[in-house]
Amino acid sequence: MASPADTTATDDVEPQRPVPRFLTEFTPTRYRRRLSPFSRVPKHSKMGETWHVAAQTAPDELVIVDRPADIDPDGPEARTYTQWAELVDRAAAWLHKAGVRPWDRLAILKANHLDIVILGCAAARIGAIPCMFSGSYGPEAMIPMLERLERPILLTDRKHLDKCGITPEVVANLTVRTISVDAVEDRPDVLRLDDFKDAPPVQPNMREFAEPVVITHTSGTTGVPKLVMHSAESIYSMAIVETERWPRFGLRRSDTVLFCDPYTHERLTTMQLAMAAVGPRVLYMSDPLSPRVRELMAEHKPTLVEALPNIYLAWEPLARDPAGLFSNVREYVNSFDAIHTRTIRTFMAATKRRFPIWVQSWSQTENGALCIRPFFRFVVRRRGHRPPPTQLIGWPLPFHAKMRAVDPETGQEVPRGQVGMIEIDQPGRCLAYVGEQDRHDLKCNGRWWNTGDLGIINKWGAVRIVDREIDRIPNGSAIEFEDLILDRIDYTTEVIVLPVAGGLPVPVVSTTDDVPLDPADWARAVADLAPMAEPIQIRWDEFPRTGTWKIRRVELREKLLSGADAIGIGRWT
Repeated sequence: MASPADTTATDDVEPQRPVPRFLTEFTPTRYRRRLSPFSRVPKHSKMGETWHVAAQTAPDELVIVDRPADIDPDGPEARTYTQWAELVDRAAAWLHKAGVRPWDRLAILKANHLDIVILGCAAARIGAIPCMFSGSYGPEAMIPMLERLERPILLTDRKHLDKCGITPEVVANLTVRTISVDAVEDRPDVLRLDDFKDAPPVQPNMREFAEPVVITHTSGTTGVPKLVMHSAESIYSMAIVETERWPRFGLRRSDTVLFCDPYTHERLTTMQLAMAAVGPRVLYMSDPLSPRVRELMAEHKPTLVEALPNIYLAWEPLARDPAGLFSNVREYVNSFDAIHTRTIRTFMAATKRRFPIWVQSWSQTENGALCIRPFFRFVVRRRGHRPPPTQLIGWPLPFHAKMRAVDPETGQEVPRGQVGMIEIDQPGRCLAYVGEQDRHDLKCNGRWWNTGDLGIINKWGAVRIVDREIDRIPNGSAIEFEDLILDRIDYTTEVIVLPVAGGLPVPVVSTTDDVPLDPADWARAVADLAPMAEPIQIRWDEFPRTGTWKIRRVELREKLLSGADAIGIGRWT
């Protein structure tokens, strides 16, 4: 690994700043070059060259966004891979003129858009470490995350200055400088990105293969998100799974991909390697509820759709649109968490392809994809069936990853068929939790990593997810109950079962157009489930959500059930 002392600034006006210890002392990852001798592998590994490699793969193919980039508001919504690579080069020059130097941490906190990835690639191209933050958090989470970065340069916008508590005191004490992508007239302490757009080109100066290259964060469903650090080595080792030529569901050059995830997530780092290697047309959505989603789908008729589980849930009305927006889809992909059975059934019915496939990927920021499972129409045909088919989330990749279940108290492996804490051993594990290395090391057991999830590994090696350890409920599974209730009451739009220490679990529901929940419907839906308290009905938009649209269960419990505690201890969250 190159020493920070070996890297010198190219501008004497901005000398190199001290390099934090967390960027040079971390847990090495395990590397893997390919899954088989016949594998299709990424064409590159470094984040700073992603769009330039894509421009070589498919120079004239279009990449389309649903609104102009915030960093280039007068630019087009549709650009070729080549034109996006040019924007990366321009952004790298802007950042360099703004004082961003090798080993600096560039915290990116702005409205969700593909330009977050463009800025991250631009920062990586000049040797800085991009740190992408979701704008869904308030000061209670954002300020501690900024503190862990040890004086980053912050790139933000007007909205998030206010929402996230970026006061003049925060700018002065926690950042080297703060720059806004839009006008901020009343904040003389905040610079404007526009003031640096006459910058001359700069030469690439990327980090080495095993050095830290990017920091993202976990969802933060249970508190302040953890900052997860990856290297080009770990990202490549995760991305080989996505770049592989999988039968039936591998990415194709002929695909038109509709993608709607938060652009601050680790998911984008591995996905970009696959896109650069294959070069499909991609529609990148920044707002899943925008009318532009429907317009672009109607125009381009995607063949592959990837979104978060709760975004699919919100898109169920689009799947029933008479315009047949999903009629050409051959493959759906959901990552992060288990998807609801009703949702798969709805979208499988929306495509006219004879044999569509749904790929569920159980994933974590720290490791990428842990388990993968394909679904076909016949698998989700039965309504309200126990256990829900989607609770069986799949298998670790043979010859690539191993998985086991252990007793949460003793750490000893439990027999197949028993509930235990799921641990995984596979290449590409993250390097660190920034500012919380002890928390990272607590989850390591040699080559094994504690996922923090309770599950059952069956005799065939497949994993049935039960709950997050901190969210466990007695005599059942919140994940199972939530799926069953959504499937059995078709006008529910969200169902969350909250564990309560010393009491019955409390279900919280929302419905279409906020129609009152029928007590008879509820009684039928839960008749065969373990006892629960009476349901609490709230509006869909009253559920507190993370940047990945997960429900912040701890916050929801505190909001609705003041003083109630969870059952799980949360040691591995």
